[in-house]
Amino acid sequence: MAPSKQYGPGLQYVPASSNIEDITYLLKRDGGVVLRNFVSQQDLDQTYAEIKDKLDQDVEWEGEFFPKETKRVNHTVAISPTYTKTQVMNPVFQAICAELLTTRSTFWWGDKRKESVSKPYLTSCTAIEIGPGGKAQPLHGDSYVNHRVVSEVAEWDDERDRTRETSIGMMVAGCKATKKNGGTQFIPGSHLWSTDRETPPPLDQVVVPELERGDAFIMFSSVFHGGGTNATTDQRRLVYSTFVVRGYLRQEENMYLAVPQDIVKQYDRATQQFIGYYISDPACGIVEQMDPIYVLYPELRKDAKPNDF
Repeated sequence: MAPSKQYGPGLQYVPASSNIEDITYLLKRDGGVVLRNFVSQQDLDQTYAEIKDKLDQDVEWEGEFFPKETKRVNHTVAISPTYTKTQVMNPVFQAICAELLTTRSTFWWGDKRKESVSKPYLTSCTAIEIGPGGKAQPLHGDSYVNHRVVSEVAEWDDERDRTRETSIGMMVAGCKATKKNGGTQFIPGSHLWSTDRETPPPLDQVVVPELERGDAFIMFSSVFHGGGTNATTDQRRLVYSTFVVRGYLRQEENMYLAVPQDIVKQYDRATQQFIGYYISDPACGIVEQMDPIYVLYPELRKDAKPNDF
């Protein structure tokens, strides 16, 4: 479906209430889009209160991916129910991921043609705070985690590219995020590049979205991006990073081990499924040939029986 209006060139900043068609159009065109006022200030305050102790306890990363001035909270879905409700399960984010990452395939099953629908699910969720002096991350595309290999295209084509992307990422600003304090670097259009380019990502094409607290930068995970350098002396740049992947691909964070079952059981069924307690059609994720939800609720299995995929 066409967008509701014309958009100029460059990264676009649109209201979080924009039509899903407009948001997905801009993602396909540019690889990323900023949604203004995505999360309320009250919800951000509550989220920070829930993660603060864990954030303060983080230890330094060994290597260059996260500078030593960085603190993280991994598997945030296990730490903050407010984050989970207002960001991971945000209806707009859910609709974007469902539209762009749902996989539909048709196969022969004997003399019948059967359709399998694999819905996307959570692959990683991390709160990331870059302190003063933190150096920029190497520019990268998170889609390398799932071995995404594609050829270069001039522009997006809905039919040809419907399975081109493996995952979508979202960065919600927990404070004002700027180029100076380490805002996320991003190369617009790099989702259209091939994975076998012979030269590294050019720094002169980098754009840094300027985010107010509560804004969300949503992107295809294939775009070249990375946390920027925090050149301030007194600001700590905090973002909440959420990534979603196609349902038949493996999660980056092993949510079944990272999120205790007693915490998973506190969420509603939709959230449990998005964490991974569901069958990705036709048969990915089964336990004893059945839906993994019975691992959480064995009492429900009493009347359940295995059946065809």
